[in-house]
Amino acid sequence: MKKPTQNLGLARSLSPKNLAACLLLALLGSLGGSAHAGILTKGVPVKIMPVGDSITEGKYTQGGYRKPLFDLLKANGYSVTFVGKEDNGDPANDTGFSKGMENPNHEGYGSARIGMLLAGGTTEKHTALPIKTSLANNNPDVVLIMLGTNDIFGITATDKMQATLTKLVDSIFEQNPNIAVVLASVPPILKVPARNADVDAYNAVIPGIVEKEKALNHKIEFADIHSVFGPTDLSGDKVHPSASGYTKMAALWYSVLTGEPAP
Repeated sequence: MKKPTQNLGLARSLSPKNLAACLLLALLGSLGGSAHAGILTKGVPVKIMPVGDSITEGKYTQGGYRKPLFDLLKANGYSVTFVGKEDNGDPANDTGFSKGMENPNHEGYGSARIGMLLAGGTTEKHTALPIKTSLANNNPDVVLIMLGTNDIFGITATDKMQATLTKLVDSIFEQNPNIAVVLASVPPILKVPARNADVDAYNAVIPGIVEKEKALNHKIEFADIHSVFGPTDLSGDKVHPSASGYTKMAALWYSVLTGEPAP
């Protein structure tokens, strides 16, 4: 747990705009996702494309958050199919973290930064296509995005991360103005505690991106994934979620997607 002085230092370092976003993060976290109207309708088939890095890939846990999220949605009357070229049965696109899943597809790439999902690129022997190509290939109705952890490890400035994430979201709506997007904050990083000031600063700007897109009448919601993590919700590497962390993530995604508390 961070000392109060660390949080005060972060507050002093943020601009008034970003400090306001921090307060919005705290409010949304206290609501636990219940403030969302919901995106999905029971019985209406929907294709969901999870986009991200190794946390979306599900490192160390079968399917990561995707498996418990799929199971929750299916058990409660929602008709969803996850789409993406990874873990789709082609050996070249199989990371192994989705083995045995009923619906393993996704667009999560180990070590990926935000720009790689925007413009395409290869990491850990897997190649992400530019986001507009992935959208054209998979035709999703909903895109779940959680990116930024690897940018923070690379000590990328918050304003640069914000600009790249904004371009990524803009590109999605340019490709399909009617698509729905859920944009998530990133989990804490206990492996390098000093990086958590950067995690907080980055997470604080994400609600502003969401509000900008909403002002353009785009369908977008914010999922404060960071808020659900407790001391035991990261794995032994202190970066990737543990099984309990992935389950909590799934519950929050579920609430944002459906507008309902997770069962």
